[in-house]
Amino acid sequence: MTVTDRLRGKLPLLLIWLAVSAVISAVSFEQIASGIGWGPDDQLRQVQLRDWLAGQSWFDTTQYRIAAPDSQPMHWPRLIELPLALVVLALGPIIGPTAAETAAMTIVPLMALGVTMWLVARITEQLFDRKVALLSAALTATAVPVIAQLRPMRIDHHGWQIVLALVALWTMFWPEKRKAGLVMGSALALWLSISLEGLPLSVAFIALLAWRWIISLDEGVRLFWTLAGFLGNSIILYLLNHGQFDVVRNYCDAIAPAHLLACFAGAIIILPAIKFTPVSWLVRLTALAFSGIAALSIFYTSAPQCVGSAFGELDPLVRDYWLVSVREGLPIWDQPGKEIVSLFGGSIIVGLGCLMYILWKRPDAADKDKLFLLAYALVWAFVVSLLVQRAAAVAAVYALPLVGWAVHHAFRAARKIERPTKRILATAAVVFLILPGPLALGLVNAASGNQETGDNKKAASSDVVPACDSAESLARLNALPRSNIVVPFDFGPQILVQTPHSVLATSHHRNDAAMADHIRIFTSKPALARDILAARNIDYIAICPEESELKLYAGKHPDGLWARLSEGEQPDWLRPVPLRDSDLVLWRVVPKELRNGM
Repeated sequence: MTVTDRLRGKLPLLLIWLAVSAVISAVSFEQIASGIGWGPDDQLRQVQLRDWLAGQSWFDTTQYRIAAPDSQPMHWPRLIELPLALVVLALGPIIGPTAAETAAMTIVPLMALGVTMWLVARITEQLFDRKVALLSAALTATAVPVIAQLRPMRIDHHGWQIVLALVALWTMFWPEKRKAGLVMGSALALWLSISLEGLPLSVAFIALLAWRWIISLDEGVRLFWTLAGFLGNSIILYLLNHGQFDVVRNYCDAIAPAHLLACFAGAIIILPAIKFTPVSWLVRLTALAFSGIAALSIFYTSAPQCVGSAFGELDPLVRDYWLVSVREGLPIWDQPGKEIVSLFGGSIIVGLGCLMYILWKRPDAADKDKLFLLAYALVWAFVVSLLVQRAAAVAAVYALPLVGWAVHHAFRAARKIERPTKRILATAAVVFLILPGPLALGLVNAASGNQETGDNKKAASSDVVPACDSAESLARLNALPRSNIVVPFDFGPQILVQTPHSVLATSHHRNDAAMADHIRIFTSKPALARDILAARNIDYIAICPEESELKLYAGKHPDGLWARLSEGEQPDWLRPVPLRDSDLVLWRVVPKELRNGM
């Protein structure tokens, strides 16, 4: 095949990606125009990128404007910032640094979307024909949990996790076991280096390879190179992220020396066992068991505080008031009904339904061994998504090849109906196969007159006061001298993006001592709250009265500072500060010595 033929074969997918990118960029135009990431994680990543480009060390991920002076490093490595920085540096001299930053925050997620669509097509081709592969790639745009992580201005690490999850699955179809193992091990190492959220599926893939090795010696090559690639790349990535091994401090929320030591302990047992290929399956199983015991023993000895949870060191107060309220980390049964329908009522439910249909009615529709690999990954990802909501994106993207097959065959069946009326209705019904949940939810909302997505938004114009948590409203704080401010957790990163101010805490757990003080300020009686504010050198308190975080504090602590303020009881050490054209409520904290002199 010539280069021209290869390019011609990729042209349809390229055109699909361009069309999808144009649509989601148009939908995201307001956010792109704001120049600010979608949520607190995107916004803090934006701040972290700026700090690095301004000269902060690659190895120093501390946010010095959070919880000063005892600021803690973020648990995110800088790897995700590399493509963003490249775009900023390339475009900055041409269009200016601000526009270049916005361009990077638009281009990089769309590039990740393109890679995702390409990988979906390649995986689908392993089971079905080219038409289904292209359709599956196009349907990426309809997978709500996926597109939410790959839209412009979404620069958090979740999008790249989707890409690496697809790479890991794709290698399972490769016939070259050594190459497949090396690539899978590298993908899993990078995935876990970015975030430990990839641990359950990494375990699932390696468990499948280990099981195959136990029952078949031929699979030992793939397992050996997967484990070797994973260990080697994990060590390299750790050094790349940190510069040295910090054996004194083992953080539980990211790959640490304790994790690497545990992997090494297991590897020195299992790798020789795989290399020398014992004939007896019982010996192989025993070697695998001893490898696991060695790894777990070393990990328990090195970091007992991390056994069972990445948040094992979190302050109990922060766990009780903040962690249990982080919806994306909660199981499906703790989610609002409409969110469950939106996330799971699309590619996930259709993909699982299609899988059961193929196994029952069309067992010859795909290669059984390859179908098993896809089904194994999808079911694992689905189970994980039931336990942790944010994992739904991986389950959704794994389901796309099956959704593509279902839509393709449903459309063909509809077109074969002879009676025009039935044919038109059946063809239209295929649309519901693509997004049954969200479409049904939209119809219910329309029928009930519930237009919450449009009617509840306040326009930011000259004659309308902007919503108090909007970018325009929070930017009013620029009128203040550079200060240390207490704001609700999720407002903090936006203030760091838009203003020179510092904040006491954001919804990022390594600064849990500051997060605990933040909670105590709002829940303690005014006298104690004043002492904490003084100890933390806080100049202002800024809040939106209807913020759900504050409602939680008032409900649990009716005598606390916020409950008193919400009832109009203002202590004499707080002075209201009016903000022009903003619903944001601001108080200046009067220093004790000034208050006594009044």
